Amino acid sequence: MLQAFKNWFSAQTHYILFIVIFSVLTPSSLLAGYEEGLKAYVRQDYSQALQVWSNPDLERDPEALFALGVMYIRGVGVEQDQKKGADLYLRSATLGFASAQFNLGLAYFAGRGLEQSFARAGFWWLKAAKQEHAVAQYNLAALLWGGQGMTQDQSRAMHWFRKAKENGSSDASNFLLTLFAPMYKELNEENLRVARQDGNRSIPLIDEFGMYKLGLQAVQKEQFQQAFGYWEPLATDGHVDSQYQIARLLESGKGVQKSFDKALDWYQRAAQKGQGDAQYRLGLYYMNESEEKNEALGFYWMQSAADNNSQPAKEFINANR
Repeated sequence: MLQAFKNWFSAQTHYILFIVIFSVLTPSSLLAGYEEGLKAYVRQDYSQALQVWSNPDLERDPEALFALGVMYIRGVGVEQDQKKGADLYLRSATLGFASAQFNLGLAYFAGRGLEQSFARAGFWWLKAAKQEHAVAQYNLAALLWGGQGMTQDQSRAMHWFRKAKENGSSDASNFLLTLFAPMYKELNEENLRVARQDGNRSIPLIDEFGMYKLGLQAVQKEQFQQAFGYWEPLATDGHVDSQYQIARLLESGKGVQKSFDKALDWYQRAAQKGQGDAQYRLGLYYMNESEEKNEALGFYWMQSAADNNSQPAKEFINANR
């Protein structure tokens, strides 16, 4: 599946490079000259658009620079010069214009006017992604997922796939749907019932379930940092099993800086919502490890864990009766 995804992604980036200019520009420049050039471009008076946007008064206007870049990259109204077009993208991107950052990433990815560099493509897509550019978010996620030009980091990729999906990227939605499709059969009625009862969750059920499973798979491969990356947003969103799992990682120091205080906080959050393993761990802590032992509180958590079908908790209670 991943190779097919890479092939599609490569073809898609070549298509995106030829977006018509008025669909990606935001005609909100304070300089009236820029808008005059845009109107000329739309009516296909390219020589007039070129003349307006080349005005020295607009040499620091990111939108005008970007517009000129598109014209040179495409060879519209001017002799095609992809190197000059890429340079104009760079000038605009450096001024913070997200569309230029996105297209500059495409130029690096495809080697159009610049030496091909997936790493530099990712660098500029990240800048555009942080400005909520949905396609940049999707493209950046694809690089991270496959490890093209940067260290493979699928949990970080998942963050950007989800952001792209939230910002309306159908490609990101389709990718996540395909990724999580084999897990649908495991979403039984109990999962759906629990999900319906908790209306405060922001992460959709299938994304939540899939990301949790990916974290478990990462742990099996001893990729603890990746697992933490999958589980942390789920834990923050209130997913109790993920809260318990990141507490374990924080306690052991696997994939994250060791901190029992932080682990204890996550154990308590999960325990308070009925996570049996977290309740059992708190029971042991208050009975045996806390500087101020509290056997009553420890037994409360141990009994709560037993009531939630924790076998170690049941065995502990039976052995200490």
